[in-house]
Amino acid sequence: MDDPRKRCIQETIALCSSQGLDFTMSELAARLGMSKKTLYVLFESKEALLLATVDSMFDEVKVSEAEILARQDLSLAEKIRRLVVVLPDSYQTLDWTRLQGVEEKYPVVYRRIRQRLETGWEPTLDLLRQGVEQGVLRPFEPGLFRAVVEGAIEHFLSSDALEREGLGYVQAMDGMMDLLMEGILTRQEEKA
Repeated sequence: MDDPRKRCIQETIALCSSQGLDFTMSELAARLGMSKKTLYVLFESKEALLLATVDSMFDEVKVSEAEILARQDLSLAEKIRRLVVVLPDSYQTLDWTRLQGVEEKYPVVYRRIRQRLETGWEPTLDLLRQGVEQGVLRPFEPGLFRAVVEGAIEHFLSSDALEREGLGYVQAMDGMMDLLMEGILTRQEEKA
């Protein structure tokens, strides 16, 4: 990989996973084998680096979403599930609990995360509407579904909920999708 900005972003993700947001630019520069001055030429501040990292991560999610949408071997329900919990392979091992506190420490970065979470929902909302039209999903308001997912992700990132419950991010997202797609009633109670 020749792109130094990409190397910085990948190493930032690794540092966030091992140390959380408390790493220093000096630590990052040392891990990259570059001077701190060079690092600051690439990114004017730690906040700028974190913003670029957020954008890179969400851009990769969008690529993964497009791949899911293009798959002909997946049912509509499976596409919806995968779109909502999509996480590129490179982020599967990220310790998301280490990112708690981003809202307090880096409010501009948190706002960017929220902005990216709240945009680009059209393909998923279209699939939800299609699912209702085809009778695969019961009638419901797709905007409410979206709000629940956004709220859960924001909660996972801004609180100690995952750590408190002993859940990884991927496990929590899968559990949330089970609740959203299957509900909490047993099949017997649904018939009563």
